[in-house]
Amino acid sequence: MRFKLFYIAFLLTLLSCSNHPGQVMIQGSFAHLEQGEFFIYSPSGGTDRLDTLHIENGEFEYMASIDGDVIFHLMYPNYSELTIFARPGDDIKIVGDAQNLSAVEVKGTEDNETYTEFRKRIKGLSDKEVRDVAQQYALEHPTLALSRYLFSTYFLLNDSIPQAQITEIFDSLCRACPDDVELSKLSRLVRSHGVLSEGQPLPDFKLMTRPSVFTDEGGKEISSEDFRGNYLLISFWASWKSGSQSALYRTRRFRREMKEKGIRVNVISYSLDAESTELARIEKNDSIDYYSYCDFQCFNSPLVQKLGIYDLPYFVLVDANLRIVASGTDWQRDIEPHIRKLCL
Repeated sequence: MRFKLFYIAFLLTLLSCSNHPGQVMIQGSFAHLEQGEFFIYSPSGGTDRLDTLHIENGEFEYMASIDGDVIFHLMYPNYSELTIFARPGDDIKIVGDAQNLSAVEVKGTEDNETYTEFRKRIKGLSDKEVRDVAQQYALEHPTLALSRYLFSTYFLLNDSIPQAQITEIFDSLCRACPDDVELSKLSRLVRSHGVLSEGQPLPDFKLMTRPSVFTDEGGKEISSEDFRGNYLLISFWASWKSGSQSALYRTRRFRREMKEKGIRVNVISYSLDAESTELARIEKNDSIDYYSYCDFQCFNSPLVQKLGIYDLPYFVLVDANLRIVASGTDWQRDIEPHIRKLCL
């Protein structure tokens, strides 16, 4: 009898094991789409590049080797994105309609199915109502990677949320999951929350800039104090992150327009790329003839961590007294209103 029970347990173990340990399989099926291309990337380690998903007869299949919890972002041709949670061995299925991308469903894991419910729940709600629902879901599902994502997206990335509320939610998650390593990694961002709030002093830094791609001029060491007396715009971006090309264009145009108005603005291009080839190509194509910096550490770059930069592109506008004027990921929403005041 004992042997039979062991044999049954052994069979169940085999059946429950993934056919692809150490990898995630993502399959998609879209109505009203015969052929096309989507893009997929992961700033959390799922892939070190922007991968292309080729769609044939409305379907695609993607497999990636991953180590631990990973978040993928599926980017549609209209530049909207779908967040996907993955663990090694997961089989994830995406079902949707190309004519209604906001209603796409992700199935196969508790994280993705719960997030699909969340996206349906917040449709049509105000920003305040969305944050309330996000807090509810995060605290009701503290063991899921989803809870960390909701906390980061709707609270940590929002400088208008009071530090006390951020700490309260974070402490609640930590109490529920005291051994969650990924959650503990967010403690740095919790501590840095508000560092980039309007009126705060720009943290001190020293950087060794990259050699110019247009001249023979080599790199030079710059510090935050070098920019006292003039406005400074720091543009964080990466060649692998959607929106970065637009960010570089806006940065270059802003610098030119301020110069035409007689207002001097210093600019730092701060790349989070992991290798130099693509970075150099973009610097040349986009005419980056101002200070350029990259230490090839991506989100582990010391200044990125000090400022709590969590998404790209990201802009930081600093006044002549080295105090934060504005910061954020959306140029039109976060930066442009302050620029209009600057031009008055």
